[in-house]
Amino acid sequence: MLSTDEGSAEMSSPDNIRKFEYRPCRIATGFDVDFIAAGETFHGICKDVGNSGIRAIFDSSVPVESSGLLILRHPLGLLKLDAQVVYIENHQVGLEFRFNTPWECSVAIEFIASIANHSEPPLIVRFPCV
Repeated sequence: MLSTDEGSAEMSSPDNIRKFEYRPCRIATGFDVDFIAAGETFHGICKDVGNSGIRAIFDSSVPVESSGLLILRHPLGLLKLDAQVVYIENHQVGLEFRFNTPWECSVAIEFIASIANHSEPPLIVRFPCV
């Protein structure tokens, strides 16, 4: 049995404290993306998307920390944003959106919300043949 002093020392030890890391909600997807950086175009597939960026797999190596134009080619529409590569892990590339204006940010958030709402199967209406 631990005394009160031993228990509080154990609880306040830096080794026992977990760091909280906020991760925005991501939506699993599978649409085409292009990333244009340093005059080169990289074609890929978006694996998931959130309000702050995407995770994608590209057909060739994307330079770490490169910045450029990211084009999201979702069936609902097209969105072009400045972005920067923030990590590459297991052949997956994390790109963070770089908003130039509050308007760009709000348009991107609306676009991503429409992707989230579109994730349900589409309603198909069939009329009888006459």
